[in-house]
Amino acid sequence: MPIPLDRLYHFIESVAIEIYGSIVTIYRFFPYGSKNIQDLHALKKCNTWFELMISPIIWCNDQEPLSHEFYKQHTFTWEKSELIKLYKSLDIYVPVKNLNFVRNIFKKNLLLHSEKRSQNVEKYLAEGELIPVYYWSHALIAGDWFRYARHENFLKHTNTKKFLIYNRAWTGTREYRLKFSDLLIEHGLLDQCLTFYNHVQEGIHYNDYTFHNPKWKPQHALEKHFQSTTAHSYASADFCVEDYRATEIEIVLETLFDDDRLHLTEKSLRPIACGQPFLLAATHGSLQYLRDYGFQTFDTVWDESYDTVQDPYDRMQAILKVMHDITAWTDSQRQKNIKSMAVIVAHNQKHFFSDLFFDSVVNELRENLTKAFKEIKLDPGFNKWIDLWEYRLQHAEIQGFLATAQNGRYPTRKEYEKILGYIEQYADPVANRNKI
Repeated sequence: MPIPLDRLYHFIESVAIEIYGSIVTIYRFFPYGSKNIQDLHALKKCNTWFELMISPIIWCNDQEPLSHEFYKQHTFTWEKSELIKLYKSLDIYVPVKNLNFVRNIFKKNLLLHSEKRSQNVEKYLAEGELIPVYYWSHALIAGDWFRYARHENFLKHTNTKKFLIYNRAWTGTREYRLKFSDLLIEHGLLDQCLTFYNHVQEGIHYNDYTFHNPKWKPQHALEKHFQSTTAHSYASADFCVEDYRATEIEIVLETLFDDDRLHLTEKSLRPIACGQPFLLAATHGSLQYLRDYGFQTFDTVWDESYDTVQDPYDRMQAILKVMHDITAWTDSQRQKNIKSMAVIVAHNQKHFFSDLFFDSVVNELRENLTKAFKEIKLDPGFNKWIDLWEYRLQHAEIQGFLATAQNGRYPTRKEYEKILGYIEQYADPVANRNKI
């Protein structure tokens, strides 16, 4: 199943160009979902070195949670670059720092991301090389992926399970999901659930997996209680009508749970698009995050105080308690609550597919990009780039490299002089001439 995310990045590019008033360069991970820094490719190849140097770069780490320390250790390597080989031979190579592996004329470039309450954002800010730009990318992605849900009939079957729980991946930040499955057994809730999981993930059986948080290691032999899922890696990009017809409430297991950050993916929006009530296993404050975007949650039907519990294990237990409470509803309580849930579900589905919601996300993107580009224009910091190249040009080998006919994406003396002229004319020529 192809996932045409480049449509999103072409849209972001057009918005950024409109705001900035000139060309920008977008880097995004491809193949989609990759965390390999070598897969962080330009959306469009710049035709010349000049274009790459004078266009602000937007580094898109907007699908997965930010990981400052990971990219601090796993940096980009220029394996085929003749110029980098020359820098290294002259002992003037400056190692790349984190995601920002192309140094152009601007002191700072942009980091597009989708998380709030984040120490990673603070670390990038402290380094002073990137301007973090927040928007809820998964809201726009989900609008594309789940667009057919508004036309589907999700009429419930006569005999339904109480809970739908998708549980495919459990490595990395998702390891808590194994404990959640374990506690479904311990709490006697498994029979109330339509759920699956993988015994083996990335070639590792969960018994052989090294847990970052030992609390999440299951105590039961899960394979004796669960069927193994055959879902593909892109499963969260789709929805199964039959699963929603066969269940009443979805328990969403988000990417982040044992964490402090706010980062909601398309998984949280899938039940909303499909007209399903839900409980949200995510970081604390995630229900409020949804409310901030105009959605309603189910605090009039069940206890949602679990969303305020900061300790992740205690939050998990609080979610399980709500599940217990739901299974204990009398017939009259259930009928009353079904009516209450239906009103909330209808509001959420209508809001999800509305221009109001889409526009609010896009406007947030525009506003945050506008602030970032304003910061760049107020202080582009060209002197840093000029000082670096003046130092490089002290070496005859570098001068020779620039004087020799090169591949169009390599620097030439002519393009270097052209960039200096561009810098003098940038925005306010007089003010910027003083800066350099």
